Amino acid sequence: MRFVGRESELKEFHEIFTSSRFEFVVVYGRRRIGKTTLISKACEGHRTIFHLAAKTTGTKTLSDLSTAAAAGLDEGFGIGFPTLEVFLEYIAEKAKEEPLILVIDEFPFFCASIPEAMGVFQRCIDLRFPKTRLKLVLSGSSVSFMEHQVLGDKSPLYGRRTAQFKILPFSLQETKELFGGSDIDTVRVQAITGGVPLYVSYFSPKKNLEEEIARLFFHVNGLLYNEPMNILNMEVNQPQMYFTVLELMARGVNKHIEISDKSGLSPTQASYYLSTLRELGLVADILPFGEKNKKRTLWVIKDGLFSFYFKHVYPYRALIERGRNDGVTAQLKKSFSAHMGKPFEEICKEYLLIHPELMIIEIGPWWESSQKEEIDIVARTADGELIFGECKFTNAQVCSRELHELMRKSENIRKGNQSGRYYLFSKSGFTKELIQRSKEREEVVLVSLNDLMKRI
Repeated sequence: MRFVGRESELKEFHEIFTSSRFEFVVVYGRRRIGKTTLISKACEGHRTIFHLAAKTTGTKTLSDLSTAAAAGLDEGFGIGFPTLEVFLEYIAEKAKEEPLILVIDEFPFFCASIPEAMGVFQRCIDLRFPKTRLKLVLSGSSVSFMEHQVLGDKSPLYGRRTAQFKILPFSLQETKELFGGSDIDTVRVQAITGGVPLYVSYFSPKKNLEEEIARLFFHVNGLLYNEPMNILNMEVNQPQMYFTVLELMARGVNKHIEISDKSGLSPTQASYYLSTLRELGLVADILPFGEKNKKRTLWVIKDGLFSFYFKHVYPYRALIERGRNDGVTAQLKKSFSAHMGKPFEEICKEYLLIHPELMIIEIGPWWESSQKEEIDIVARTADGELIFGECKFTNAQVCSRELHELMRKSENIRKGNQSGRYYLFSKSGFTKELIQRSKEREEVVLVSLNDLMKRI
């Protein structure tokens, strides 16, 4: 896969790896996000020992460390290490005079195979490594483990890292650079993949997007057909129960008590599964903008791949397994436009969050209790100004009617004569009448797809 983006991370890694002192770096992010690729790129041209941990025994891990050390140093082939302490002492000696990078990738697996690893690293970081030019990099895909067990205040390693990176999905511009397709297809690919680089790389810009979706999702051997199951198998026990919860959420069952009732789980069990999915970054609990009452919380699938999968793949597995993918593709054509609504809202929200002139301190959707009235985006700036956003990923141009509706609905939130600003986002542009109106009223801002591509 061609390396794209991550310029700021590479620059920071370069500064770390060229420093004259000991450095301890923690890197984490969800699976497939590109951590290993980024670290490997950053290590190019540097003396590096790279160990990819696996679910195995302590003895096998020590043997693998020996192999990695010999390959990285081009010496010491056949040397064995009876304990982790002995290995790290060997590394410290090798890093005494010259810089040396030691990468432990998938650190949670490493700790599972060597339970005393945390304590051993703590002692070495405190007593041995500061006298070296070692650059220690610990990387992991279990976000919860890395945030709590490595970076958390109860961790033996707490307060010792000199840098940390949480690797995030690609921006829209980065997805565009890697994918190489049209702006519209780039937004669609971003929605389906959630900006995960590996998934983006699977799509060819030279082929029809619907055909690419069918190739990747609607065949039993498709690269993404079993991906959500593979991820959950790596992260949790009893993945089928999590699938049940996710399937319900994809069907619009979004309240805690409803998820509990329809899944057959007790409220306590439902809370456990939902909390775990939230820690994995797959779901989110949201409230209407400005709401404090937790009883109005809705649970939604946050991850792009999982959202697409549970709406457009999982319900049709029986057809896919029998090779009847044409019917599934036909169904996608009917529903894909509607599916794009929520992902497009997230892209528009990101546009507002990174806008240099908007100091946004609160942002989210709003809906009334009956959910008959909704506003896609409501935001509050640091100076108290309210922003209201309407997002349309349709083939029709946005017209003045949408602006009038947005203004009317905003009255549910605006107090008295409190002013607001109105942002309308559109895939297909705007009518001449609305464009003229936006020129006459500075509180009305029109954002086209081209504007989004330039900013995000």
